[in-house]
This record gives sequence, structure tokens and C-alpha cells, in this order.
Amino acid sequence: MKTTNKKLGKCQVELTVTLDADETKAIVKDVEKAFVREAKLPGFRPGKVPIELIRKEFAQGLKQETDRAIFQRNIAAAVKDAALDEVAIADVKDITFNAEGASFVATIDVKPVFKLPAYKGLKIEKKDTAVSDETVQDHLNRLRMAYAKYEDAKEGEAVADGDFIQIDYAGTVGGKPILEIAPDAKIVANGTGFWTQVEEGRFLPEILDAVKGMKAGETKEGVKATFDKEAAPEGLKGAKALYTVTLKSFRRRILPTDAEFIEKAKAESLDKLAATVREQLEKQATEQEAVRRENEAVELLLKKADFDVPPSQVRRATDGYLQQLAERAQYSGLNAEYFEKNRDKIMKDAEESATKQVRLWYLIDAIAEAEKIEAKDEEKGKKVIDFVLANAK
Repeated sequence: MKTTNKKLGKCQVELTVTLDADETKAIVKDVEKAFVREAKLPGFRPGKVPIELIRKEFAQGLKQETDRAIFQRNIAAAVKDAALDEVAIADVKDITFNAEGASFVATIDVKPVFKLPAYKGLKIEKKDTAVSDETVQDHLNRLRMAYAKYEDAKEGEAVADGDFIQIDYAGTVGGKPILEIAPDAKIVANGTGFWTQVEEGRFLPEILDAVKGMKAGETKEGVKATFDKEAAPEGLKGAKALYTVTLKSFRRRILPTDAEFIEKAKAESLDKLAATVREQLEKQATEQEAVRRENEAVELLLKKADFDVPPSQVRRATDGYLQQLAERAQYSGLNAEYFEKNRDKIMKDAEESATKQVRLWYLIDAIAEAEKIEAKDEEKGKKVIDFVLANAK
């Protein structure tokens, strides 16, 4: 067997393998013997069909099996002979054989050869993870709100933050009802007996602001609202609307007293509850900072290393990325129309992300080898990044 190879770029090598007449004859003979053993033809016992008849009746099958055997029996030895650091066999073509010999051409994905960039002394900022008194108090306030109860408002009371309100509303744009402009935007077009909470993010902010201070039975006209230029339904992007809003009734939010709050939170005192909240928030902040620094270390390493990686590994990583995206889409409500509309961008992002991931694998392996960091594959990345962070400025 003889081999020659040439680089194709992007971690691929074209390997040409040539077999001499004796090597080829041995493979052809083995394939024909197998056909003789398995062939079933009328008038002949198994294993007794003449080879000439086999060659005539199974010509196409013999060729296909011989092609397969020529490739499979020799590819491993050929890769070794050519001293290729194989990752995957990407393609095989031009398999030929005759009385003088055989040959085939294989495209081999090989591991990249690259210069390991500087990975010690990276400048990675350390951010303070201390939690302010204001943050602790804000968290306590939100926790207290979670234990609130609601009571029907008394006559003459006005709506305040946190109350649950029941409203009738109808909107127009340019004098036309919103529903005529955007038939699929019923939720922002009008509503009768609609319940929501006076809290950021619950409903159109302009309507929630307008309702504050209103009393049951009151109506406000000409409430101005502007739709987002990107997120609004078709026909309403950037549009300016006018609403008529009637407050039908509302339920007042009643926050628990300190004693009730302590009891519901199962704490000994407000001070101890605050201390527990601070500890939890600081732990969370520390964990988030650790993740941020890990991500920054990865980004810095990738910026320092720009080398080709095997296409087969990028394809596998891309498939994994798209699979994860599809699983997340099920929970986020993204439909097939979204993917079709954004197909090119999604595929581009997936391939770019996959390329970075494969490149990072090689960087991690190279650093681990250089620093003699021993770990299982699933632990190696964490240990290497921890090493980089420990040696960062």
C-alpha cells in the first residue's frame, strides 16, 4: 500500500491510497468466497455455485462489496502510514480496482495545529460582591409583598400601587379602533371586566399609571399610550393610541404587620431575617461573579486564539446547539414561522457558537497538557479555567 496526501485547509487532508495487484487480488478473492458461501441459486446447493455464475449474477453486488472492503480494510493503516492525527473520515470517493491494483481517495478531518496563546496573567476584573443595605431592604419589601392579602376597597378609597383592579378599556389609533387596525391585538385593543395588578410589567404602563388615584366608577378619557417600535403587534409598531378607561372595582393590597411578616417568614426577628436575606444575596452574588469571571476568561482565551477546527466536530456541535434551541423554543412559545423567518441568522449564530466551542475544547486540552492538569473530560474544562483565573491579574 502507498499513500500520498495534500492539505485541503480547515483541518482537512485529502489522502490517496493505492494498492498493488496482489493486495487487490486478495480482497477480491475474499469477497468472492463470501458470495459463494451465501449465494442461493436454483439447482445449486449452498456453497456450490460456480464462481463464473456468481460473477455474472451478482456483478453489481460484488463491485459494491469489493469497493467497501478496499476502503474499510485499508483506511486505518493508510491514516497511520500518512501519520495523520485523525478526527473523522469526512468523505471517500473514486474507489477503483482492476487486475493491476486498486485505489481510493479519502477526505480526513484532522486535529488542528496551533500556537497556544498566553493564558497566564490575563486581566480579569474582580467585582465586589458585597450587598448594600438598600438591596437587602428592597428584597425584604418584595418578600413582605408576597405575603400580602387583598380586601375589597371601601367606598371612596383610591387605587394605589399593588392593588388589583377591574377595568373596562378601549383604545383607538388615529381615530380608528385598535381592533380594526390590528385584529390579532385584542388584549391591547379593548377589554371588559379585565383584572390586572397595578405593578410594573403587568399591563400597559400608561393605563396602570392613569388608574392610580382613581375611585371605583370613575372614567378617564384620552389616556395616551405609545407602542414599542419592535415588540408591538403588526400595525401598531410605534403607534400612538388614546384610551378610555373605567375603573369598575378594585381590591386593596394589605401588607402584613411586622409580627405577621416574621411569623409567615418563619423568622425569629426582622434583624435575623435581614441577616439571612443578606447571606443568601451575597452567596448568589458570589456565584454570579464566579460565572461572570469564568465567561470572561473563556472570551479572552478565544480572542487570543483564532485557528481552524475540524468541520465534522463543528457540525456535531452545531447540531447540539440547534437541538438545545429547539427544546428552549418549546417553553418560550417560538413557532415554526419564527425559525423559518430567521433561519439564516439562526444557522449563522449556531455555526459561530459551535466553532467557538470546538476551539475552546482544543485550547483546554492544550493548557491541560502544558500544565499537567489531569482530570476526566467533564471536569477538565472547570479545572483549566480555574487555573487560568488563579493566574489572572
